[in-house]
Amino acid sequence: MMRIAFSSCMFNRVFADQPVWGWIGAQAPDRLVLLGDSTYLDLKTAIPPQVMGDDEFARHLFLRYSELIAQPQFAALVAALPAGSVDAIWDDHDFLWNDATGAEVHPLHTEKVRLSTAFLEAFRSALHQRLAPGSFPSAYNDAVFWDLNQPPLTTPSIPLAPDLWLHLTDGRTFRTRTLGKPESKRTIFGTAQLDRFDAAIQAAPADAVHLWASGSTIAGYQRYARDKQRLFAMAAQHRMLVLSGDIHHNDMDAFFTGGALPLHEATSSGAAVKDTVIVGDPRRNFGLLVVDAQQVTIELFTDNVVPPEHRRVLDRQTWVPV
Repeated sequence: MMRIAFSSCMFNRVFADQPVWGWIGAQAPDRLVLLGDSTYLDLKTAIPPQVMGDDEFARHLFLRYSELIAQPQFAALVAALPAGSVDAIWDDHDFLWNDATGAEVHPLHTEKVRLSTAFLEAFRSALHQRLAPGSFPSAYNDAVFWDLNQPPLTTPSIPLAPDLWLHLTDGRTFRTRTLGKPESKRTIFGTAQLDRFDAAIQAAPADAVHLWASGSTIAGYQRYARDKQRLFAMAAQHRMLVLSGDIHHNDMDAFFTGGALPLHEATSSGAAVKDTVIVGDPRRNFGLLVVDAQQVTIELFTDNVVPPEHRRVLDRQTWVPV
């Protein structure tokens, strides 16, 4: 049996106190997946990232990640989990700013994309080391952040068990705009990334469960028909559950794929933000998967309580709720 916690959207500058991390710890998860919007680079800053120079943007990134790492309840949870068991992806507010699309970023901001990629990779490395002292560089100008050959964000497919896989997607680097863009040329993930995931899923055992970690909900895929079709084609023949964030509330959904199996989605968003990040009611949400040989149980917690409509049990054989 494996217990996997997941959430998204936390901002230290809105909530210094974040009880959600203690609540997650009380569930004794084996793994934690962070689904993006962890730094909010474009909010509560005197100077918008769009007008920062590269050196200033690197300083900004360093400050925001340092604040996140120093949040005591978050740091305590990461330190309590096994090394290598905390994963993170990004969404727009960690990538550059709201609704940023990497495929068409202005040349003036190309270096910012390289920097944000390097900082997230460094944060991932520190998470895998349980945020141990020295695991994250001590200065914004550390060489790890300034590799001019920095590759795009890694998107690994991780075997949590022979029959349970976690796929960490990058929904920003290759994303195109939709306004004025022909549908045939729109993408979230890019063909090469989708091909890699498709190959990994095809190579896994036929009865494996695949967790697709996504910063955007499937509703956010609606204007990207090709990517949605690729995802649904994979899900039609393989047991897939999308873990998503972004929308500042919890939700569950299921989709007919046109094939033998449905696609399921569990959204948990708003670990430590307000309705609109900085305005409105507080959000303290997280999700928990319990995966055993027969079932996958999904529970979505709001203020540490699971409403009846946010609990679902999937039969691993039929891949429908029981």
